[in-house]
Amino acid sequence: MPKLWRLLLAAGLSLLLLPLGLVLHPELGQLAAAGLWFLGTLLGLFAFRLLLYASGLLALFVALVLFSPLTAFLLQPLVVDEPPQRADLIVVLGGGMHCGAGVLEASSLARLEKGLELWRAGYAPRLTLSDTVGEIFGDARCPSLGKVAAERVRALYGPAGPELILLPEMRTTRTEALAVAALARERGYRRVLLVTTPAHSRRAVGAFRRLGLEVVSVNSSEPRFDMALPTPYDRLQALTPLVREYLGLLKYRLNGWL
Repeated sequence: MPKLWRLLLAAGLSLLLLPLGLVLHPELGQLAAAGLWFLGTLLGLFAFRLLLYASGLLALFVALVLFSPLTAFLLQPLVVDEPPQRADLIVVLGGGMHCGAGVLEASSLARLEKGLELWRAGYAPRLTLSDTVGEIFGDARCPSLGKVAAERVRALYGPAGPELILLPEMRTTRTEALAVAALARERGYRRVLLVTTPAHSRRAVGAFRRLGLEVVSVNSSEPRFDMALPTPYDRLQALTPLVREYLGLLKYRLNGWL
């Protein structure tokens, strides 16, 4: 195959693979995405067969995700959802931020909504929110998730709202667990209601219980896809949290955090 045609075909294959990369890592920046495309094109120029085989394997994997029960089979073990109980504290874990607009991403809104629902039902008088650092969202200028959420709660309820506790400089579920454990020891809290999206609940509950906390896992809704996974679109959307959570579980087990 002439080198020019090989280069053009490699560039096209690499471009087609980029959407899958963005599904697996939604925070992938523009420069990083362009760099991956450029490296894929170079790989095709010097090792075209390798790029072709890799594309075929990825296409097979995507077909399994879209058209088989594989996604539902992998999603089910990640979910820990328990009936709420009276507790000392509602822990609303951080989700995502739209840094450019400075607003909460859908998963953060779903978690906050569930936390407020539990507070209104009288399960606990206070909520924790994660005062995040911008770097975790790929932009040091990104506003704090917890502070944006707190402003939203105060706008809704004013002084009649729940007691809000900001956990400072939160970066991961592990740092949230450590901060809540320290807070519980300091104030004598015994039971916490842990609110997160369903696919994240297994890792979150494990991280908190590893520190000796009495935790009840209460899931929020899942705003990004239908948990019943009725369509190929839903199964594709579920791929991002699936990959992230299984890699997260592996990392947490290796570090002794579960």
